[in-house]
Amino acid sequence: MINDATDMSFQSPVVQIALDVTEIDEALRLAELSVKAGADWLEAGTPLIVAQGYRAIGKLAEAFPGIPVLADYKTMDGGGRNVHITREQGGRLMTVCGNAADETIQAATRASAETGVWVVIDTIGVKDQVARVRQCVEWGAQAIYLHYGFDQHQADDTKDANQWVAQVKDAVDVPIGIGCFGCESAELGVKLGADIFCVGHPLISADDPLDQLQRFVGTVKQH
Repeated sequence: MINDATDMSFQSPVVQIALDVTEIDEALRLAELSVKAGADWLEAGTPLIVAQGYRAIGKLAEAFPGIPVLADYKTMDGGGRNVHITREQGGRLMTVCGNAADETIQAATRASAETGVWVVIDTIGVKDQVARVRQCVEWGAQAIYLHYGFDQHQADDTKDANQWVAQVKDAVDVPIGIGCFGCESAELGVKLGADIFCVGHPLISADDPLDQLQRFVGTVKQH
């Protein structure tokens, strides 16, 4: 094990950078820029894990031992197994889809209690956000990630994850994260009371990603 997952602590607001690339070297380069910009958490993005496997989580945790690494599996099955893999690789958080089977989420939260790895519920595609989030928190999920996905945004860019923040915050007492598309959505999320602000593209693919990441971190922290 590279890091001790049981040393997780939380203080809002948290900036999480999604390393949604497919090469480990590129992820490490962007992670270094993210930390320099002031990011709090690093995310081994779904494309990175799909392309490189769970060793990508370990590479990030080894390179940045003081920064929590989240494994964004978007787990739909094998919830407990993915928690244990995250722990073995030194990650401190992992995602499970809110639309996964009840048994998958429950398996993940049981494994969370054994390992200290946080289970973050990703609500992409969930129809009744409040009801499902309440269930997941009752089962032991430590955080919620309100996720209006890329494909959804392509189809209707008038919406983002902020549409659910107020009602979900009223329903549960755990950190609420949002997927952001830039500084504007982050600023609104701060005003609504979100706790975790996740962004990847287009910031990490910008001509000057450090500048864009610094602007994003500044927006979250200064508001």
